[in-house]
Amino acid sequence: MDALVHGGDVFFRSKIPAQVIQKAYEPLLPVLERGVHMFFVPGNHERSRLPVSPIFHHKNFHLFDRPRSFSIEMNGLEVIWGGFPSIRHEVQKDFPDKLVQVGYDSESEALKVLCMHQSIEHAVVGVQNYTFRRGPDVVGLDQFPDYLDLVLSGHIHRQQVLRSRAGTPLIYSGSIERTSFAERLETKGFFILNLSKDDINWEFRQLPTRSMHEWTLPSHVLDKQNLISAIQNQAGNITSDAIFRIRTGVEKQLEILKIADLRNELPKSMNVELLPPVGKTRYTWSAYSD
Repeated sequence: MDALVHGGDVFFRSKIPAQVIQKAYEPLLPVLERGVHMFFVPGNHERSRLPVSPIFHHKNFHLFDRPRSFSIEMNGLEVIWGGFPSIRHEVQKDFPDKLVQVGYDSESEALKVLCMHQSIEHAVVGVQNYTFRRGPDVVGLDQFPDYLDLVLSGHIHRQQVLRSRAGTPLIYSGSIERTSFAERLETKGFFILNLSKDDINWEFRQLPTRSMHEWTLPSHVLDKQNLISAIQNQAGNITSDAIFRIRTGVEKQLEILKIADLRNELPKSMNVELLPPVGKTRYTWSAYSD
């Protein structure tokens, strides 16, 4: 492997405890030391800025903290890796200027790769197959110049490959784990890319993911012990590391069940959500293992 590209959202939010930052970056150092180049695009969850770390100073770590490019020779092939951090508002308007700031030489014979973290026209998400249309916060398919050879983007969690109007491959590797129930039917993994002067090939490699299950409590059960027993019986039919969404049948059950009950009675490795009945939004509680 010559290079690794991370499309953004390394962290879930912008303010991260120091120990979490260290745990996230620490495994990268041995890979960088083996000569693998790493390219990171700050995502919208990080508010377009990754938490600072000494690892940023490693010669093989390349951060798109601003529109910029890195020209690197890999196995005799010159590749210009360009990119910019997530544009959180009105990307369609700002996109052309960001490309100019990246600084591609459109006449260069080097392979030109753009790394970003944005929504692109025709990208598809969710169980309902919602399709992004061109708009202020969506990059249009006709906005990618024909001098680009490849576009790699984060932000969309479903793996997919689009094409620009000029025919450039636009690749979303997606998230490597299911992060919401809207992704419960999606395969997760990463792409292996082979770049050459003559062609660009890619292959999707699937990864195992945690299973997701949603179940509704019988509305007639209104005592604590029977509610817990019903939940335990249902939990026994799924894997211990599953994401288990429990929807109450009636609001009264939310007054009886407590988060501590779920934490004590279910496997610590299980991620549990307790939701109100369909159509009710007054309560939304979650129980996560420590």
